[in-house]
This record gives sequence, C-alpha cells and structure tokens, in this order.
Amino acid sequence: MATVIYCDLCCVSHVLSLSLTGCSGAQINQTPSLVLKKGHRAQLICEQTYGHSNMFWYRQDPRQGLQLLFLFVHKQQTDKGNVTDRFQAERPQTELLHLDISPVKPEDSAVYFCASSSDTVLQSHLLPLQKPPPLATAAPFPERGFPLHLYPQPVQ
Repeated sequence: MATVIYCDLCCVSHVLSLSLTGCSGAQINQTPSLVLKKGHRAQLICEQTYGHSNMFWYRQDPRQGLQLLFLFVHKQQTDKGNVTDRFQAERPQTELLHLDISPVKPEDSAVYFCASSSDTVLQSHLLPLQKPPPLATAAPFPERGFPLHLYPQPVQ
C-alpha cells in the first residue's frame, strides 16, 4: 500500500495494465519510474501487443474505485471522464496510448491504469452510449499501478 502526502514533489512509477479480454502471449509495456516537482509534466506511456482496437486510461484515488479518464477506439478518442484540460491523452499508433498531466498538482495523486480490449460488433454499437464497467472494486493503492505520489520537499 502506498502513502500519499500532499506537498511539493511527485513520484510516478510503474503502470499496471489491465486487459479486458483474456489473452495469452501478449503484453503491455509500461513507462519506467520518474520523479517530478509540482508544476512539472507527467508523461505516461502504455504500449500493448494485443492488437486491440480499444485502449483506456483509468485513475484510482486512494480507497475509491476506478474512474475512466479516456477511451480511444482505434486512434480516435470516443469518451472522456470528468478530467480537466491539464489531462491530455493521445494515441499516436494503434499499440500506443499516452497520458500527459501538466502541470502536476497534489490532487493528481492516484494510481493510473492502462487497459485494452478488442472490438466486437456489439461493442461498436455500445461504446458511444456506455462507459466501460469498473474493473476493480474500491481498494487502497494496489501493489502494482502507476502511482503518482507527492512527497514533502526537503527543508534546505
């Protein structure tokens, strides 16, 4: 479990990628850890080898369920959660999904998840009307994820 302290520095590490369909032999690669100061830019990159047409960014705040941030079908954003303009997502290639948060603020402390799913005829008709169901129940920070933590700035 991760501890979140709202101060001046941010630490971003490991993305947990969730697949909405059962696939074997495929993988999702994550952005490595990085440390940021408040006001800087967080860049999260998700790469999947499933060949899935749908990719998602989710956010989980401490002790809350997952919240949809962005949904892309192919390279087009088709749904957006309740996020400010500081959050931008882009899908430059079928296998890549980027999330930029700029400038980073203390309230951005959360675990960020990338997910992918294949498209079906039924899903194609439902996607504009429905957000995907939550992928997990409410829980403290999972053991893996893309936590964005804010740590106190050292006193000088």
